[in-house]
Amino acid sequence: ELQFAVIKDELTAMVDDIIRQFLNDKIYEKDQAQNWCNGISDEIIKALHQQQRGFKFVCTCTIFQKGYASMNFSSTCLWNPNQDGSVTVKYENDKMHAFVCLFGLAP
Repeated sequence: ELQFAVIKDELTAMVDDIIRQFLNDKIYEKDQAQNWCNGISDEIIKALHQQQRGFKFVCTCTIFQKGYASMNFSSTCLWNPNQDGSVTVKYENDKMHAFVCLFGLAP
């Protein structure tokens, strides 16, 4: 029986590494932010597909410029808490914030 909790820490580290590969040493550019979001999400899903974890994964990525505005987001779903799970990885540098949410659902 698949259990998301067993791989949660490993997935969190992998997502964090991928975010940093894309965003370290970058400044926020509104014309590039969508490309970075797409690239981060695609790279995470490719890495998970190669590992054949047996879960169905959903990945979201949000990047926004640092400033005086605030942002709140939430997600919810109906799932089996004994098998399914999620991780949220936050990243920030001097110019931007990024959030990646990864959901793993056992088949």
